[in-house]
Amino acid sequence: MVLPDWNLAYDYAAAVGMIMLFVWYGNEKRIPSRAHRAFLGTCIGIFLMVVAEIIEVFFVRYREHISDGAMSIVLYAQIMTILSACLYFAYYIRLTTKVSQKNIENFTLIIKVSSITCFTLVLLNPLVKWLFYFDNHVLKPGKLFVLPYLIGVLVMLSAFGNITKLSREITLRKCVILIVNFFICIAALILQITGVATIFSFALVIGCMTVYHYLQNPHSVMDTTTGQFNRRFMNEYIKYRFDVNKSMGVFLIAMDDFKFINKSYGIDVGDQLLCQVGEYLNGLKYPGEVFRFGSDQFCAVMDKNLSQIEDVADEIHERFMHPWYTESTDGIMMSASICIVKCPQDAADLGELIEILDYSMALAKKTKKGAVCYASEMNLDKIRRDKAVEKAVRLAMDRDEIMVHYQPIYSVSKGAYNSAEALVRLKDDELGWIPPDEFIPIAEKNGFIIDMGDMILEKVCCFIRDFNLKESNIEYIEVNISTVQLMHKDFASRAKKILEEYDVTPDQINIEITETATMGDVSIVDKNIRELAEYGIKFSLDDYGSGYSNIDYINQMPFSIIKLDKSIIWESFKNVKAGITLEYTIRMLNELQLLIVAEGVETEDMKNHLADIGCHYMQGWYYSKAVCDQDFMALIEKSA
Repeated sequence: MVLPDWNLAYDYAAAVGMIMLFVWYGNEKRIPSRAHRAFLGTCIGIFLMVVAEIIEVFFVRYREHISDGAMSIVLYAQIMTILSACLYFAYYIRLTTKVSQKNIENFTLIIKVSSITCFTLVLLNPLVKWLFYFDNHVLKPGKLFVLPYLIGVLVMLSAFGNITKLSREITLRKCVILIVNFFICIAALILQITGVATIFSFALVIGCMTVYHYLQNPHSVMDTTTGQFNRRFMNEYIKYRFDVNKSMGVFLIAMDDFKFINKSYGIDVGDQLLCQVGEYLNGLKYPGEVFRFGSDQFCAVMDKNLSQIEDVADEIHERFMHPWYTESTDGIMMSASICIVKCPQDAADLGELIEILDYSMALAKKTKKGAVCYASEMNLDKIRRDKAVEKAVRLAMDRDEIMVHYQPIYSVSKGAYNSAEALVRLKDDELGWIPPDEFIPIAEKNGFIIDMGDMILEKVCCFIRDFNLKESNIEYIEVNISTVQLMHKDFASRAKKILEEYDVTPDQINIEITETATMGDVSIVDKNIRELAEYGIKFSLDDYGSGYSNIDYINQMPFSIIKLDKSIIWESFKNVKAGITLEYTIRMLNELQLLIVAEGVETEDMKNHLADIGCHYMQGWYYSKAVCDQDFMALIEKSA
């Protein structure tokens, strides 16, 4: 309830502040999110409350000229705008924090009860006079005149409870900003109710400006180069549409060979072209949103007229058949590969959508430049299988269920087993046995291979120690190391630490790497290999002859053993030329004083022939498949 001597300076400042905020908002691109709409609703509610407060003061000052009815309308408007501002801001907090379903239900109940209570008070006030009444044209406060304010505080407290409960799940900056603004507004409200200071409206506006600047600034969801929405906001937007079961068509447009354009014309021209593509996609006649998905990729989400998806795809494809013009070029031809995913038919959630987009784009680029492909025409089972395998790998690692089996290696000169290869195995409750050539690439792609590799090496070292292999004929265990592990700068130090932890000597471990391992960052790979070689660990080159053969690998790296891939072994027994090639390869490796392991030995004839032409070691099902540690030791003891 205001007084005639009410100082309007803070209200004027609040009104100007809100107008400035609306101007800023109006000059920015419309942001299609519930949080932004809730924040805008908060701002509108506060602005209307300020306007109502200013009008109320003037009405009080010139009371003799204002009817009771007009005064009542302004007072009711102020009450409802106060409540609406509080409700919108509480809703905004709910949208920008992770709230459990139970909390959502409680919050919804508070909102409904608060709204019904205030609305009922407004309707009944002419009869019960609980909020205010007129006595001989004099405005008097009712016994419940502070109740709308208290209801607003209750709503804000419910939202505040979400912040404190979830302080560990939201960013510290967001948590601090929301809490500080909450207490400032509550303090200002108390001062206003008690008549000490009339700054509640001004405090609310300052809070809105703070939230706008730090949390709701449109620039935070925009890509600065193209002026389109960024990838982070795309994820938020698409996730919301999945949550509310809204259909959409998602287009991924990727420029082909855009690096060549940047290199040929310069980055500035490249940026101008990206801006043009973004503006073109925004100008398509069918409604939707455009996002920058990657450095040379855009994602367009079509949310209406989904029956026209094919027409839109054809229109985009047709546009890339014509040149793009910039200020400094006459015209540049660009091709673009386009992938279309219909949701929820093709993808049921954001994670699956991203997987499908990545897979379909890779497939499109393999097909030809400028290809247009639809997810519905692809084999999406592979994507879903990969996702299931990824989940199985995560679960197995968390439960320490990654298994290591051992396949013995036979020494021709000793006539006995002298080593073994450690082979990783994975069995899932739902998927059953998963082959290594399926889950290893997935682990490499998703970064699990680093921890998995350490886990495997630990299990091997534990096996060596627990079964006291020093006292057996097994001189060393071969451990496969992936390219990703070798490219990790501290791989060598981690490997040495594991060996020392299990009291395993370097000569008891032989590291197998493939020829593809040397195709990564050569400096890091070379550093790791040489550091471990100096430590005393021997190295084998695995899968030699599988398609990447290059004698430079053998000359440059400190390999002591070369493992011939089973494919060239098997082919040599079918093809005369392949047999001659194998013999000369083995002769060359012998002259280089390298030890040779023949993989894939399955018959006695293969064993005898390979031994005759110079192979030192044999590995394959003729001797044994890979078995668990207990069965391996039983096999070794039996053959001794």
